[in-house]
Amino acid sequence: MPIDMQSAIVAELIARLAAVDSFGGLVFEDSVLRVIDSDDETLPDDFIIIQPGATEELERAGPGSVRERVILNVTAVTKRREFAPALRAARLGIKAALPGGKAGLTVQSVQVAAFQTETPLPPGEGRRWAAHVLPIQVTYVQALK
Repeated sequence: MPIDMQSAIVAELIARLAAVDSFGGLVFEDSVLRVIDSDDETLPDDFIIIQPGATEELERAGPGSVRERVILNVTAVTKRREFAPALRAARLGIKAALPGGKAGLTVQSVQVAAFQTETPLPPGEGRRWAAHVLPIQVTYVQALK
């Protein structure tokens, strides 16, 4: 059975992002809106969510593998009143935790990784959570056999 490369990549991202000051204490895979809307009182003031996005098949490299590109939305979330400086610090911490052309990923089939256009999300009307979304695009080879 082949290794699910997206799961391996997400697991390594979670481990690497644990080093981000304040935010790295809780890093998990989920839907950002589901978590924010859940109004879960047990959540810390700062955390990181990895939300999978679109996957694109780039090339069939033969019968045994496929080259794919996935977008993973790395989102720093805070409920601090002074959210902007906290989210800027988180942004820098995330970039520092994922350095280089492969974002520090050691999963063997990763070919390249790069951050895409970021989106700041201030808290909406009646909301307490603010967020900063850093989409990272990862190109890898997925074995099929």
